[in-house]
Amino acid sequence: MVVPDDAAAALRLEDFVRANVPGLSRRLARAAIAAGDVRVNGARAAKGTLVAPGDEVTLPEWHALVPEPELALAVVHEDGDLVAVDKPGGMPGHALDPRERGTAVAFLLARWPEMAEVGDPLAPGLVHRLDTGTSGLLVAARTPDAHAALRTAFSGGAVEKRYMAVVAGIPPRHARVSLALARDRRDRRRMRAAAGARGWQAVTEFELLSSAGDRALVAATMHTGVTHQIRVHLAELGHPVLGDALYGGPDVGLRSRRHALHATGLRFRHPSAGDVVELSSPLPADLRALLVCQL
Repeated sequence: MVVPDDAAAALRLEDFVRANVPGLSRRLARAAIAAGDVRVNGARAAKGTLVAPGDEVTLPEWHALVPEPELALAVVHEDGDLVAVDKPGGMPGHALDPRERGTAVAFLLARWPEMAEVGDPLAPGLVHRLDTGTSGLLVAARTPDAHAALRTAFSGGAVEKRYMAVVAGIPPRHARVSLALARDRRDRRRMRAAAGARGWQAVTEFELLSSAGDRALVAATMHTGVTHQIRVHLAELGHPVLGDALYGGPDVGLRSRRHALHATGLRFRHPSAGDVVELSSPLPADLRALLVCQL
């Protein structure tokens, strides 16, 4: 494609690629540029190359996500506006690359194909996110109106979100952590305590439910929605989530890309009916097995 003459200003190549391929992740854009699949005026270019009006940029063909009806996720709730599924720990909620397989959204697309036209092309229908290692409740919208309303509710703090985690050590019976978080510049996969006034304010309340030996089951209520919030706050308390190597959690033999955190409850107003929707998911067997006490 040729950059139009009326383009407002020159863009870095990776920003140009993402602007012209809706939903494309930064990671995939950079990978395509590094592999030489994106060319400027017929030549390879670096991700920081400035693309100006009149330049010709060749983009590879990115295919749409492939529905996967063979995936099996438990459906917790379904109506004309939204659905909720119980995502297994270790399964990505959405794709970072259109070629990626085995995601929760691939199941959603197979069951409700209309979601392909709702929201982010790589996360169709989804109104919030769960980390790959976290299991539990994942909500998606079936219509654009429901998607917009639910996204506003989640981002505006109008959704009550409850989690359970199996952690190292025995934390206090009750704890409230108010700690702003920022992206770790040394490792972009991680979040860290923010320095000064920078970062996103994050507040989590914890309650000790039971303990067994050197580990405990805690309930967590999120009052904000920052990436990795519960995991970082528990690590800051000195009680990291079991299996969460990114934040110091010990290896306890969970399957690949799994840690002991479960989204157990959601409460919000239905986007069209207005009544309260309350969803729950019990602690799964792999996390129950980490506790020798009777839950």
